[in-house]
Amino acid sequence: MAAERFAVIGAGNGGQAFAAHLALLGLPVTLWDIEPQKVEALQSAGHIRVAGAITGDASVGRVTGDIGEAVRSADVLLIVLPTVYHGSVARLLAPHLLDGQILVLNPGATGGALEVRRTLDDANCLANVVIAETDTLLYACRSPFPGEVIIHGIKARVMAAALPAAAGPAVVTILQSAFPQFTAAPNVLVTSLMNGNAIMHPGPTVMNAARIESKAEFEYYSEGITPAVAKVIERLDRERLSVAGALGVRVPSIQEWYATCYGVAGAGLYEIVQQVRAYDGIRGPTSLDVRYLFEDVPTGLVPLAALGDAVGVRTPTARAIIELASGLLGRDFWQTGRNLARLGLSGLTPAEILRRSTEPA
Repeated sequence: MAAERFAVIGAGNGGQAFAAHLALLGLPVTLWDIEPQKVEALQSAGHIRVAGAITGDASVGRVTGDIGEAVRSADVLLIVLPTVYHGSVARLLAPHLLDGQILVLNPGATGGALEVRRTLDDANCLANVVIAETDTLLYACRSPFPGEVIIHGIKARVMAAALPAAAGPAVVTILQSAFPQFTAAPNVLVTSLMNGNAIMHPGPTVMNAARIESKAEFEYYSEGITPAVAKVIERLDRERLSVAGALGVRVPSIQEWYATCYGVAGAGLYEIVQQVRAYDGIRGPTSLDVRYLFEDVPTGLVPLAALGDAVGVRTPTARAIIELASGLLGRDFWQTGRNLARLGLSGLTPAEILRRSTEPA
């Protein structure tokens, strides 16, 4: 499965960071986005200017709005989109995929690879592809506008796993040719239950709702995560660990995750977050219609709660945040989120869920 060519699917914050980084490394890369205006702006700019942890003007080989062209140009497709679009982009990709290609969801959130596998099967995609996912995005980054990206930090380690699980180490070896931070996880259930976004985003956003709606300026992490907010996050994290344990997989606590990714430690989560310099300058949102809710609730907390139901683990904190987020945005995330049916896990025992996450049916 040796690969030399990359396509980045999605030209948002993370997509531009990946494309620019690959280009600066001298690797062939194609960048695709569904928005014509964004594609035109990137084509007109002629390069992506990168600042922060990486600097330079990156000349991306090809920027296109043609999904077929992007697929044909690559051996590895790095899918860097809001995770709520994984199903829809899989339907777009399905007619164009070729045997031997690797799809990598950056990140997969909770159940991304399983949802994409189910979607490709439903679309009668016959291409023999490997679907991989990461537990988190490699970068802490922001793109003020197309053609410029600021990389606040690069994580020291990103876990990746694949469907089928046996392909995971080979996929990681390919990714390490560009990104040495990637490390193999045993299976996609591990990467899914390492979804830190679901732990760190919805709760603080809900608990800072008044400040956000009043459009007050604040640092999302250092000011938005107060000692009390950190306690709620830690309680939510204990629920995640309990679900993982009931499924027979070992995942790190959120404190262990910070020690590995950012090299920081402390007596509790509040103390830890205050030390993460990659978070400096990341401002809180000014609207509740933000990815921290409309993405991380339906593709993070909803499947976490659903898995909890499947294995008999109570998740009251996750459920409370889902209910509050649904109320704040006037949406029913229980209905729109990744339930067990969307993941192809309905009616399965814990052992069967683990087996399905290792080798697709």
